[in-house]
Amino acid sequence: MKKIYTGLAIFSLVALLSFDETAAEPVKSIESTFISSLPVVAKHKMKNDITLLYLEDDLPVTVIYASISFGKMYETAVNAGIADVLSKTLSIAGTASYPGNSMYQQLESIGGEINISTGWETIGIEIKVLSKYSNLAFNILGDILKNPVFEEAGVTSAKKLFIEKIKRDKDKPDETGVLKLREIIFRGSGYGAVPTETSIGAIDPVSLKNVWDQFASGSNITVAVSSSKSGNEVITLAEKEFSAVVKGKKKFYTVDKDKIISDLKSVSGNIYLIPAELEQATIYTGTLAPEIKYNGNYALYMMNYILGGGSFSSRLMNEIRVKRGLAYSVYSLVRNRRNTGVFISFVQTRNESAAEALSLIHNNIKLISEEPVTAEELQWAKESVKNSYVFRFNTINDLLGNFLEVEYNDLDDNYYKNYLNNINKVTADDIVNEGKKMFSQGLVTVVVGDRKLEKDLSRFGKVIIIE
Repeated sequence: MKKIYTGLAIFSLVALLSFDETAAEPVKSIESTFISSLPVVAKHKMKNDITLLYLEDDLPVTVIYASISFGKMYETAVNAGIADVLSKTLSIAGTASYPGNSMYQQLESIGGEINISTGWETIGIEIKVLSKYSNLAFNILGDILKNPVFEEAGVTSAKKLFIEKIKRDKDKPDETGVLKLREIIFRGSGYGAVPTETSIGAIDPVSLKNVWDQFASGSNITVAVSSSKSGNEVITLAEKEFSAVVKGKKKFYTVDKDKIISDLKSVSGNIYLIPAELEQATIYTGTLAPEIKYNGNYALYMMNYILGGGSFSSRLMNEIRVKRGLAYSVYSLVRNRRNTGVFISFVQTRNESAAEALSLIHNNIKLISEEPVTAEELQWAKESVKNSYVFRFNTINDLLGNFLEVEYNDLDDNYYKNYLNNINKVTADDIVNEGKKMFSQGLVTVVVGDRKLEKDLSRFGKVIIIE
């Protein structure tokens, strides 16, 4: 990765140069340096429509990351948890040629690693080996894609593990709160699909195989490879091991945004109180955010950075922790995905200060969506984003992940190269206008805390007790 990091190190130094936050034109010195420093990614489309991305690496290491377009966003209340059970079953039961723990044992014997994980929109399979063992890595991945084992014992073990996690999470107020918030906003589907023992219990080998057959095919698979092996060698290995995977059209989850917004407006302002005998109250406030291709996302990112995403210099951190000492942890985030997104703010505070903390969150959300941020705030936010941007490309995993995100979301190939210039174009008016659009859809709050909070919280909205 010498070539990659040399370019990025140069960029990080150049990025310390002046950044004119009012400029309408791109900052050419930063843009040109960053474009030249980003590695070149080769793309190869296989005959069965699997997309292969290749990144040259100087180190004698091969990293393969397969991304299958199926994750938690594809779930409903009925099958919530199926993506996690699927990935756990793959990990436990293995494949026809590598049953049970054999693929782990084979990789560990050569110092390699494998990790199978579930994301919101994809299931990821990552394999790392020395480049001289690339054949084995590709063979294992190919067998996972073609011949996974979905048998009763493995599925039962995976379900038990996940049910145990659900039980543990019930004792975590932060997990309980955010699950309920997403469930309310998204009405039990996608972001709002909350796994239960009932939904997990309904999963069986047949349902897992149906999902795998439907989504682990052709256009739904992208394989990103970083290796010291040549591009031709990587393509040859991929054609050998992946060509038997069947073709398949791209399939993505759907979101009825009009219905979500309509339902959100009907409950906007509600405060859902989940009683818990705890000394602290956990408070989440949220709303629907746009999909990843929405043009106003750069302004929303800057809005959130100033509101609560920018650590100690953000408004929520300053008002709630720095000035008043009401909380240790407070933040906000905007996450945009292929077909939808979500805004969430979070704070944990003493029960007796919950009402004050909630008031500060509501007031700051109202303020940033009604009055333009100051020139000083906008300059600080742009400088901070600019100077930290290089860390999005800090490791080979970061690089592969970024390229996979571009591919999954059908983003412009220059999305990351143009990112800072698009951030630089954001104005204070853009921020207030986009904030107003997003927050006018409605805002709901979930509080996990003492039942006695009901009276104090009722000053800010209708309180609904959730047992």
